[in-house]
Amino acid sequence: MVDVMVPYKIPYTCQFASPDLVRAFVHGEREVVTDPCWAEYGASDAAEYAHWALRSCGVVCIKMAVEGITGSEPEPVMAWVRAGLAIDGYLTELRPDRPDRPVEKGWKHTSLAQLARDRGCSADLVQGFTLEKIAAHVRNGQVIMASVTVELGENGLLTRNSGHVVLIYGVALGDDGQVQEMILHNPSRRTPTSQVGARIPVERFMQGFSGRGILIGRS
Repeated sequence: MVDVMVPYKIPYTCQFASPDLVRAFVHGEREVVTDPCWAEYGASDAAEYAHWALRSCGVVCIKMAVEGITGSEPEPVMAWVRAGLAIDGYLTELRPDRPDRPVEKGWKHTSLAQLARDRGCSADLVQGFTLEKIAAHVRNGQVIMASVTVELGENGLLTRNSGHVVLIYGVALGDDGQVQEMILHNPSRRTPTSQVGARIPVERFMQGFSGRGILIGRS
């Protein structure tokens, strides 16, 4: 196979401060607040870190894309979270039956795109991504924040196609020129070796991909 990659290095950031503990955190085997590296996140305390570490996949993907494309100095994840909150980027919904507990809907993709633009990149919301379009965008030097199932971080069956995001920055082509693998950073895949530059067979990726995402490139 031949790898086709964007023409700049995309740094990896895990949405948790300790990449080796991701499996334990997401499976409830260990409380996120006990992460020994929480201060590296830039949070005020361990509780603030634990809250946003579980909710930061979108912001982390924007951080990776922008810092790779612009070559800017890396900032702590919490700085990106706060920048997103400053533009009303995180959506909560008040319901009559739960007036004391707003329902969290997650990060607005429009706000995540704006966050990338504010930091010097182009960013557009796109629907209907196909394998051919993804490969063309990568050749054009653009990365894709793709809406996928969080189950893509496991090795089991995929039952959904949204709820998480990953950052695509390359594709692997077969001898026939067709896309065989997606090359991506997953901010919360379960093992460190499969978080950075993960290679996902296209059949599995497309099964767990909503077709929606944010296209990010040089401004």
